[in-house]
Amino acid sequence: MTGERLRVLVCPHELVTGGSQIIAIDLAAGIRDLGHDVRVYAPRGPLEARIAAHGLPYDPAPAMTPRALRSATLRQLRREVRRFRPDIVHAYESPPAIASAALSGATRHRSVVTVLSMDVPDFLPDDVRLIVGTQDLVRGQAGRRGAVTLIEPPVDTDRDAPGHRAEARSALGIPDDVFTIAVVGRLSIEHEKAEGVVRAIRALDEAELIAPTTLVVAGDGEAVDRVRAAAGAVRNPLLTVRVEGNVPDPRPIYTAADVVFGMGSSALRAMAHARPVIVQGAGGFWCELTPGSLPRFLAEGFFGRGDAGGPGFAAIVARLQRDPARRAELGAFGRDVVVSRFALAQAAARLEDVYRSEAGNPVRPGRGAVLRALTRYARFRLALTHPRAHHAFRSLARRDG
Repeated sequence: MTGERLRVLVCPHELVTGGSQIIAIDLAAGIRDLGHDVRVYAPRGPLEARIAAHGLPYDPAPAMTPRALRSATLRQLRREVRRFRPDIVHAYESPPAIASAALSGATRHRSVVTVLSMDVPDFLPDDVRLIVGTQDLVRGQAGRRGAVTLIEPPVDTDRDAPGHRAEARSALGIPDDVFTIAVVGRLSIEHEKAEGVVRAIRALDEAELIAPTTLVVAGDGEAVDRVRAAAGAVRNPLLTVRVEGNVPDPRPIYTAADVVFGMGSSALRAMAHARPVIVQGAGGFWCELTPGSLPRFLAEGFFGRGDAGGPGFAAIVARLQRDPARRAELGAFGRDVVVSRFALAQAAARLEDVYRSEAGNPVRPGRGAVLRALTRYARFRLALTHPRAHHAFRSLARRDG
């Protein structure tokens, strides 16, 4: 398949502001720019504007909820595949991956799955080409039958770049003398994303701030009400919390910020904007991104769990608030890291190699792998909706097995 023009159907699981979705769209544009036919197929959402800005063809899909195996969802995806006749269906995250797997016997398409979460679900088909974002995740998938490829979360370093701080602040209504912290991403339960934002709000509310401080929260999700409640409970007279909801283009927020906290690709985009970054994780994890901490994040992803072994969130913020020179130094360092290692063009070229490799393979639906995946997915859904029944099922399976 070397040199041939490929047809690729890119399927993000949703189009609300989030790292996986933005990466899916930006890489789709990168693959298109390499000379291939690319369409985006995803549920409607604010990031339709980003698809349009890239000039990518787009077809709306039904909601890709965890109940992705509903007959209407599968029928529409089947129509899309048969109409576009892609060489590759590239699913991002588990709902479209499961839907694509369920149809693979009928449409006999080749699949690629990207998981940019910090864990790979065990119900994904084990013979499908998998792309993950960290070396640790590659090592953790050693038992898979299908190939596993590392493509670190890319950033469009031309689009996400240092901008005019004063203009961004003016547009957002933030005075120049207000110290501004920002977080951009999904406010979901997964990996305690929203819980980390709540912890940050509470830590700042209890801190002895040295100047008026604004925390800008950009994003939406199932836990947004919990974040809004924490923002509404703030009593510190020097602290203002703004919950902006979905922001299709968060670049002005990164530009306006003095400090950004977040995880995964959101942290990387903040680095691309030359902003100092506090990496957020689960279980109260906070760690300042520095030359000393970078090797850890390159191996594990820009995430962590539990006590990072250093100062907490409020202490890191206080140190950065008092030291503008350090903020500038760390911002420049982060920008250099992203440009040298995470640039979009490099990732698009690597992804093109993956597509060509898969397109050159004969189509083998792998019915056994699909059935195993669907069974594991059904058990996963049962565990979420009926935990007692799931426990009884597993106990019976152990007894009879």
